[in-house]
Amino acid sequence: MKNLIRGGVCTLILLLSLSTAAMAQKNEEVVFGVPSWPGVTVKSEVVAQLLQSMGYDVKQMVASPSIIFSSLSNDGMQVFLGGWSPLEDPMIDPLVEKKKIIKAGINIKGAVTALAVPTYVAEAGVTSVEDLEKYKDKFEKTIYSIATGTGWSDTLHKAKDANAAGLGDWKLMETPTSIMIAEALGHVKRNEWVVFYGWEPHWMNVAMDIAFLDSKTEATAGIGASESIVYSITSAALPQSQPQVFKVMEQLRVPNQVQSGWIFEYKRNKRAPKEVAEEWIAANIDGLVAEWVEGVKAKDGRPAIEVIRAAYK
Repeated sequence: MKNLIRGGVCTLILLLSLSTAAMAQKNEEVVFGVPSWPGVTVKSEVVAQLLQSMGYDVKQMVASPSIIFSSLSNDGMQVFLGGWSPLEDPMIDPLVEKKKIIKAGINIKGAVTALAVPTYVAEAGVTSVEDLEKYKDKFEKTIYSIATGTGWSDTLHKAKDANAAGLGDWKLMETPTSIMIAEALGHVKRNEWVVFYGWEPHWMNVAMDIAFLDSKTEATAGIGASESIVYSITSAALPQSQPQVFKVMEQLRVPNQVQSGWIFEYKRNKRAPKEVAEEWIAANIDGLVAEWVEGVKAKDGRPAIEVIRAAYK
């Protein structure tokens, strides 16, 4: 009997030891949640490479935002760099209030979504959604947009159904994003008038000079230019488990033109995110990278900027 008890105690101790070891290994890992969004894909790769050069074990897992937020809540994932606000506020705010996740910082300010036109069209007098109807013949009463089933598509349909700014009888050409942008680029190359769904940061802002349309009435508020911010979201445990990693997330700031450039290289020039990130980091160590890791220590205690320079020299 004593031997049985002794054996049971030994087994329990072994299981506890294995569990503790597994938790310790988990705490050593930094897992990024990455939705299939080009901007977040490259941004996550850039930051992941920096952390890896600082000595951290980093993984990236592709998942939808809803799965990412659920995983962040139980520390299955630790970092998400695509917390769009106000679009994702209904998912973010309740978890912040429950102290399940943390808004570590704002990595992008001034992100924009709206109907857009080429700059030459804006210079000709189309600066708001309300101006479109006045020039309907030039636009052939057509709006090019992304595929149905998105929040933007729902908002655009509501505006059309309400005949906002006289758009009730306009045609909506809804296609996958790549096709929509190809249509817009074709019109621009021919110097034709076109109105389409645009957003920044995105490579379209590198490939074309575009202007986002303002809204002058409540009816068009949802499809006129509205600014968003993008949060760096972390698990609630990260400040304690990896304080230096958390500090990077607090200090991460990405100018719109930088992320648009990343997306351009990745999607337009068909380059691998790893290659885009490596090249950009090597060229910006003494600029943005140094700002992001100011006062941060690598895993071995050395200044993070020193080990990053050594890794990318």
